[in-house]
Amino acid sequence: MSGKSIKRVSTVAGLAAAAVLAAAPGAWANWSSHITSWTDGGTSRTWADESYSQIQFTGCTAQYATTKQVVVQMWDYDALSSNDYYGAKTFTNCFNGASYTSNGEWTGLPTEPDFYFETSKVGQGGSCCLLNVTSVYVDTTKADS
Repeated sequence: MSGKSIKRVSTVAGLAAAAVLAAAPGAWANWSSHITSWTDGGTSRTWADESYSQIQFTGCTAQYATTKQVVVQMWDYDALSSNDYYGAKTFTNCFNGASYTSNGEWTGLPTEPDFYFETSKVGQGGSCCLLNVTSVYVDTTKADS
């Protein structure tokens, strides 16, 4: 194989690798989704951010719950050490109907590639209840300037 052919193959392989990374799961900015049948310990996909993240749930139900709430905890994933915890927000407003939204904001966050949220205390907690959320939205832009 000539030097020109090797260079061309290397360039094509590099571009293919970049395309795979660009399509990899895990959001690197704002994203939206929904939740179906989560209980305590359900975790979201990851996202990268610095300084600010906002999580919104719209249209929540918790099957078998006597308490209409869910606690949303903010974490970052560390492969080589324990995950860092950044606090929790209790969401209740989204249980008032399909168009009601609960909102949690976290500020002063470090630059991290792998933030995620985890649900705890769905309803009365203890894995009793199944959380469903019509719309989940993660916003990373408000305070990032």
